[in-house]
Amino acid sequence: MWSIAICDDEEQVHKEIVHLLQMNGAEDCQVEHFTNGADLLQSAVSKQYDLIYLDIQMPGLNGVETARSLRQQHCAAAIWFLTNFDDYLEIGYEVQAFRYRFKPLDPIIFAKDFCAWQQWQKTHGVRSVSVIDAGSVQQVAVQDIIYLEIVHRKVQIVTVSGVCSSTEDMGYWENTLGNTGFLSPYNKILVNVEHVKFFDSAKVIVTGDVTLPMSRRKYQTFRKAMLQS
Repeated sequence: MWSIAICDDEEQVHKEIVHLLQMNGAEDCQVEHFTNGADLLQSAVSKQYDLIYLDIQMPGLNGVETARSLRQQHCAAAIWFLTNFDDYLEIGYEVQAFRYRFKPLDPIIFAKDFCAWQQWQKTHGVRSVSVIDAGSVQQVAVQDIIYLEIVHRKVQIVTVSGVCSSTEDMGYWENTLGNTGFLSPYNKILVNVEHVKFFDSAKVIVTGDVTLPMSRRKYQTFRKAMLQS
């Protein structure tokens, strides 16, 4: 399930984008709405977005300043600039914007762009995630995560460089990492398929020679997904 943010000070633009997303088969996406850049930046500290529709000209922090700050926060989301002017085209390259489109949005161009983004997402996916614990936030590269499990009611994230904990529940991590090569071999455990060294109907061995349990109920689904990865 993709997480999408719309940041625009015009309510009609929000309605228009939601309608176009639904027309292009994105009814199940999680869409969050913002009317200014400051609120989006605050949310992006703890929330991982896949796609951000960002108006350039807004009161207060404009879209360009917001995009720069997002990249400084290591936000890897695809940024889709929205504007009525072409004055900021070159800035799009600076912040690695995915698209730069004029309002009102053309449904045909929107469909082509959204399809292109879906293909891009399959190739790139989520590059890093924000892990929040005890008020601190750290960015963790998805490829460095070996597995996640619940320990003492908190999600423990084991990476190639150490262990950290998250205040977010396992459901959040399943939604965040579900499209980036993570599978659940057992209740309350999520493993990165890139770090699986061996598995059978009883266990999974991952990087670091750590052995994790395999649920018989989940084995066939896990095996099928591994063969397709």
